[in-house]
Amino acid sequence: MRKGILLSLTLLFLSFSLIPLKAQLFINEWMAINNDVITDNFGEYDDWIEIYNAGIVDVDLANYYFSDDLSDPTLWQIPDTDPALTTVPAGGFLILWADKDTDQGAHHLDLKLSSSGEAMGLFLPDGVTLVDQVLFGVQNSNISSGRSTDGSGLFQIFTDPTPGASNNTSGSPTTYTGIV
Repeated sequence: MRKGILLSLTLLFLSFSLIPLKAQLFINEWMAINNDVITDNFGEYDDWIEIYNAGIVDVDLANYYFSDDLSDPTLWQIPDTDPALTTVPAGGFLILWADKDTDQGAHHLDLKLSSSGEAMGLFLPDGVTLVDQVLFGVQNSNISSGRSTDGSGLFQIFTDPTPGASNNTSGSPTTYTGIV
C-alpha cells in the first residue's frame, strides 16, 4: 500500500514537472533569407531559428521534433549526440540552423525555411505534444521575424535581427498578432 502511494505521488510529481518544460520554450525569432547576417559553425549564411527558454532550468532539445509541416510533427528529430549543441540555457537562447546540412552538427535541421512563408513547430519527444508553433508570411532578405519581446504573443519584423540575443532591446517597430 505504501509503495503504491509513493509510486502515485512520484508519477504525479513527474507529470507536473514536465509541464514547465513544455511551456517555457518558444520559437522566438527566425530568418528565412540570411545573406549576410550571421554564419553557422561552417561559415555559411543559412536559415536560422532561435529558441528561447523562459524557464529557470536548462532544457536539452535532444529527441524533440522540429517540423515545417505541422501535419508531420515528426519530420525531424533533433539528435541526442551533442548536448552542448542542443541545450537551451535557462533564460537563454539556442540557434538552430535550418539548412539540411545535418552532418554539420546536432543543431542543424533537415529542413529549410520557405521565404514564401509557412508554419513551423517544436514538439516534445513523444512526437505529438506541441511545444510552440508560428505561422509566418513572405520573408525579406536579412530581415528576421519574431516575438516583439522574448516569449510574448506579439510578433514583429526585425530590420536589426538579434540571433542568440534578447528581442527586448530592438527598438519599437510595428508589432503584429497574426502572420508576420
